[in-house]
Amino acid sequence: MPTYENFWIVTILRGVLAILIGSAVLIVPDLARTLLFLPFAVAFVIISLAVYGVADSVLIFITSFFTSLHPVKAALRLQSACGVVVGALFCSIFFDRIQIHWFLYLIALQAFSTAYSEFILARHTSRQHGSRWCFVAAAIALLCGTIYAVAAVLAPGNLPPHQIAALAYGYLAAFGVAQTLMAIRMLYIERHAGQMAPGKAGS
Repeated sequence: MPTYENFWIVTILRGVLAILIGSAVLIVPDLARTLLFLPFAVAFVIISLAVYGVADSVLIFITSFFTSLHPVKAALRLQSACGVVVGALFCSIFFDRIQIHWFLYLIALQAFSTAYSEFILARHTSRQHGSRWCFVAAAIALLCGTIYAVAAVLAPGNLPPHQIAALAYGYLAAFGVAQTLMAIRMLYIERHAGQMAPGKAGS
């Protein structure tokens, strides 16, 4: 039980981190609409998303120690390694060359990898607890990954910076809310099951 609880606690931290970064959707897209603040907005988008990618990847790596499912463990660690490498590159040598629409591809890639690991985890937890709510985060990540992949391929040059920023932060906010609520619910179920177990054993 402590291992599962630690997994969901770290997952809550991931969700809160995504919500905090995603809350920039309230400010940054408006800044990107003006020529005066556009350079600042673009730099903020690049830095904040790169930092989020590294921080989230570290948390993903931590959660990999709290699951006994080998496919999930492998998927989480691969996702973590990719996130750290991409975030580090964006924060260093690629910073001066980055085009903001590149983030559409990266968000799509991150969303697809997240959907995969969340789906495998949800398949296990739904069988264990008989709930389909575990698939919500995976479904949101898969849907957003598809939308951003299509947008990146079909209309990268037609999307102004403020729309790209809104898409990026909007995804993080929506995914963070879904992930946090799911983790809180699963943490409650795990603890409730742990409290009921001694009673059943005693009876």
